[in-house]
Amino acid sequence: MVKRKRKQKVHSLTGRIDDRLMREAFKAVKRNRGAAGIDKVSIEMFQRNLDNNLASLMRDLKTRDAFKPKPLRRRWIPKGPKSTKMRPLGIPAVRDRIAQEVIRRLLEPIFEPKFHDCSFGFRPGRSCHDAIKRVLSFHEAGDRITLDADIAGFFDNIPHALIKQAVAEEVADGNILDIVEKFLAAGVMDNGVFKPTTIGTPQGGVISPLLANIVLDKLDNRLQEQGYRFVRYADDFVVVCQTSKQAEAALRMVEKVMTELGLTLSPEKTKIASYGKGYEFLGFRLSGRSRTMRPKSVEKFKAKVRELTRRCHNLEARVIEKLNRVIRGTANYFAAEFSTCVKLFRQLDKWIRMRLRCMKFKRKSIEDNRRIRRRGFEKKFGLISMLSFTTTTMQRC
Repeated sequence: MVKRKRKQKVHSLTGRIDDRLMREAFKAVKRNRGAAGIDKVSIEMFQRNLDNNLASLMRDLKTRDAFKPKPLRRRWIPKGPKSTKMRPLGIPAVRDRIAQEVIRRLLEPIFEPKFHDCSFGFRPGRSCHDAIKRVLSFHEAGDRITLDADIAGFFDNIPHALIKQAVAEEVADGNILDIVEKFLAAGVMDNGVFKPTTIGTPQGGVISPLLANIVLDKLDNRLQEQGYRFVRYADDFVVVCQTSKQAEAALRMVEKVMTELGLTLSPEKTKIASYGKGYEFLGFRLSGRSRTMRPKSVEKFKAKVRELTRRCHNLEARVIEKLNRVIRGTANYFAAEFSTCVKLFRQLDKWIRMRLRCMKFKRKSIEDNRRIRRRGFEKKFGLISMLSFTTTTMQRC
């Protein structure tokens, strides 16, 4: 009888927590900025007594049962520019964000090599553009039918038992497992009322994306076993197929896996589509004819511009500075080598200049186009254009 080889788990992670790791974690949290938690301690306030604060936190992390995270501060943000639905964010205290970053840095090297190659979300050296390029390569190879799926309220509904089990399959350090459990069960303060968390991992938590990938790696492996080609970015994923029947079979299989994980697919966002007619993925509208901003992304961008270019405000240098940041962020993302946004960018540039002329002259008139031309905005005001981010290799659809 052949004995089964026992799985080797990782021990003694707690012993790897040292001054260098603590300082690296703090620098990462500082780079990401972010608001204060319920204790109202900002990053700047924490940094004023950095050495003592990090030393105290390190002692708590290395001592069993000593670390106690504070409840998260609940903040609600709209899901979209015109949406009435709100998305809950959980903002941890700065001290707890640093602790989460420490644990994330300990766990990531263990799980990262085990993740599937078609998983791109929140992984080092991988981006949304990489995920889209992988999908496009599948389409170019002949798979034109897609199952475009999204998990309903994923981060809010991951069962804690599932997360703890998935982490414990690779990690045997009881202290680290206890700290992960404490992060999950920290609770939230919503308008001064404490609410316990018995399910989900908070959106806004430093460690949440890693925990999400650990859980959904089970879905990736199941898709691989069934021979499907797919791309996943966090809870948003696309399965590519040759026929609609294959896509329907993939949908049934995915629904079965979701049931096993205690999750469900979003009925509104999950659909079988074709590359010919197009579908939406990671902010883009992908089709055989074009790869451009999806309408929701355009509207979200316009909402930000409208907020900065109200006619009742004056056209000042600081307005242009803020507007340039919005333009740069959007154009950098959507002016990818595979995108076809030239025509859309030209239209958006024209619309932005119209908004600025309305600010300047307190009216909307076509006659004002002659008073401040395009080059005038670029030279006199320093306005950058979205079109300047496009390259000669981009298609001009």
